[in-house]
Amino acid sequence: MVKAINVRTHPDFTLDEFVRYTGWPVPSPAYRANMQRALEFFQRTVPRRVLREDDAPGPYGLRINGSCVRLTNWMQAINYHLPVNPQRTVAKGNPLYAYTLRGRRPGNWYTFPSTGREELAIHSSQVELHKLKARSGFTCMQSTAADAYVCWVRGAGAEYQHGSGQQLFIWGAPSFLEPV
Repeated sequence: MVKAINVRTHPDFTLDEFVRYTGWPVPSPAYRANMQRALEFFQRTVPRRVLREDDAPGPYGLRINGSCVRLTNWMQAINYHLPVNPQRTVAKGNPLYAYTLRGRRPGNWYTFPSTGREELAIHSSQVELHKLKARSGFTCMQSTAADAYVCWVRGAGAEYQHGSGQQLFIWGAPSFLEPV
């Protein structure tokens, strides 16, 4: 039995704790190493109060003590069977894309022009393309999008989406990116 914790005040999770509290299966050492890279990146880069905010879990969202938080959802967005690079360099002027709901600004997840939106496991209503470029060089996390049951769009039906495309997580993106 897993001991109950306060997900909001618990210190940064070790990977062993995260796996134990969520019940996440870890099928191989390489998978585990990629999870470790992502977990450490998120906890080093994003403020804890943001990572521990309640988030819409959907029917397959992993929970910690019954709470689905942003950290668990963001971790589920990544395919850990493939490499995770928490030190991906983006050079000044490099183009990036983001897809959002109409009228919305991009958040933290971006991709390359060579990646199709159908490879990103995003909701079918996220069709507005934002073309951006790096205003300066920076580092971020690069990973491959996991398959996902997408249910984070309010007022839209949940849907299963296939992931396979390259994605970048850029915390504080407006500081690094500008519209083309």
